[in-house]
Amino acid sequence: MDKLAVEYSGMNLGVLALWIIVLTVAGFAARKIVRGKTVLGFLGDAGFGLLGVFLVGTLLKAFEISLTSWIASFDLGPLNDVTRWLDILLIAFIGALVLRAVLRPITGKS
Repeated sequence: MDKLAVEYSGMNLGVLALWIIVLTVAGFAARKIVRGKTVLGFLGDAGFGLLGVFLVGTLLKAFEISLTSWIASFDLGPLNDVTRWLDILLIAFIGALVLRAVLRPITGKS
């Protein structure tokens, strides 16, 4: 179970706000691609992003796949500091996209 442990070091209000923004952007982008109904507006988008990052992140962690090191291998120069956030955004987007595609028959078209 240690390989599935989550590290919470350095969490403060600013990091929490950035998480909410990143998850909302990922959920909103997934909603625009899948074209489903709006479920609770931006709060629902953040919820889809949160569920998506939890599901896909858990799968990637279980299979020991790291997108952060893959993104860092591109040597983005000054953007190397934000590779972790790009990783979170990409994982949340993929997860929200899958969740919206699965739930689209239930929620209906817009």
